[in-house]
Amino acid sequence: MNLSQEHIGDLMLRRRRAGEALGPDGPAIEAHAASCAECRARARALDDEQRRFEQEISFDRFAAGVERAARGAQRRHRAWIPRLWMAAPLVAMAATFAVLVTFKPHEGIRTKGGAGMTVRVAGPGGQRDARVEGAERLAPGERLRVGYQPEGHRYILSLSIDDRGSVTPLYPERGASLAVPDGAPSATRYLSDALELTGAGLERIVVVLSDRPIDVDAAAGAARDAFRKAGGDVSRMPRLGLPGEEFSRTFVKP
Repeated sequence: MNLSQEHIGDLMLRRRRAGEALGPDGPAIEAHAASCAECRARARALDDEQRRFEQEISFDRFAAGVERAARGAQRRHRAWIPRLWMAAPLVAMAATFAVLVTFKPHEGIRTKGGAGMTVRVAGPGGQRDARVEGAERLAPGERLRVGYQPEGHRYILSLSIDDRGSVTPLYPERGASLAVPDGAPSATRYLSDALELTGAGLERIVVVLSDRPIDVDAAAGAARDAFRKAGGDVSRMPRLGLPGEEFSRTFVKP
């Protein structure tokens, strides 16, 4: 990667802040971050973003009121936090940066100027963003909040699938995709449910952003088909083949 005349992309800055391995480009990225005032300022903005998030949504508020919900045999392994209805989206504060370094697009990665997905993990040890690549290992009691950047898409749908092939619609639970709330296209919006993944093994959370509603049952069927195509390995599932852009994160449950 030649950073002599370019800046570090937003995604790479987030990965660097999270302490993820940056591969062979790591030394060049670190050298650029040390010498570039603009990239240092953007890195500080990411620190400020997290501090604001934690001030507005403390862990106590994030994790309060967890209930074991009886949602049928396929959902008994999952604990839910009740919906936190508010007059406006909880968080719409992701800064818009000029991303001058592009990346090879692949599932779950936000590309230059594109839509994206974020998952916040909260626990007694604090909050963090779930890693983009690989599987994020969860500690007992940690909860998740799913966020997304619509970038012009009008509808949102989210579901999860575990390594037994059990699919759970998350947002919405039935019907069709829900309309994206108004706001800046690049701003991060968080879904109004937070959840705890219990049991053991892997679980994958998928977000689909689209320009027209998608039927929840059809999305669940597509997830089961993708699970079978991957031979039951949720970490290797192909795209669901739904209209729109698809993003995902994989978790190792405690």
